[in-house]
Amino acid sequence: MKAVFFDLDGTLLDTVEDIRSAVNYALRAYDGEEASRDEVRRYVGRGLRRALLTAVSEKHPKGICDDNEFSLAFALMMSYYRNHPADHAVPYPGIPELLESLKGRGIRLGIVSNKDDGIVQAIVSKFFPSVFDFVSGQIAGTPLKPDPTLLLSALEKVGAAVDESVYVGDSEVDAETGKRAGVRTLVVSYGFRSPEELADAGIKADAADVGELSSLL
Repeated sequence: MKAVFFDLDGTLLDTVEDIRSAVNYALRAYDGEEASRDEVRRYVGRGLRRALLTAVSEKHPKGICDDNEFSLAFALMMSYYRNHPADHAVPYPGIPELLESLKGRGIRLGIVSNKDDGIVQAIVSKFFPSVFDFVSGQIAGTPLKPDPTLLLSALEKVGAAVDESVYVGDSEVDAETGKRAGVRTLVVSYGFRSPEELADAGIKADAADVGELSSLL
């Protein structure tokens, strides 16, 4: 093993409350019902635009009527989130120690996220300065996960082959991403998807906590 790549939300950090605040900021502007923590946890995984679209369909199906209006709501959400990227976010217990251990062994570390790249960079700079060799969120022109393009690009940039790398995530999207890339993938159940939700998607979780993940790696 030469490199380990991680999803960000639900894998390294609990970011639900910050995403929830941004989603609800947009919903409130259109008099929508606020989304709960568990609902937002379910919305995320395929990019922030998709998360808000799901929130609108469930919480205010008649309040945002056309694409232009939705684009304004999305811009509102993103403006709030860029100004409050990590007010409530915290690393999962054991994550800082795991990253320190891997880095101390000379393992190359990366983050591949479907979240807006600017927000990803701000969050990683706050919690993990100088830890990762590769960090990327959503970039214009690059497809979102589960398309493997960004993960494969990350491998190339850190100089690791597919069979020398591991990808760690917390959702069905991450499992599919790793599969498409041909990279060994570990799926955790302490993040945004419960063991039951993963099982419903046909996925058996590999680690229930960071301790188990550390042992596997």
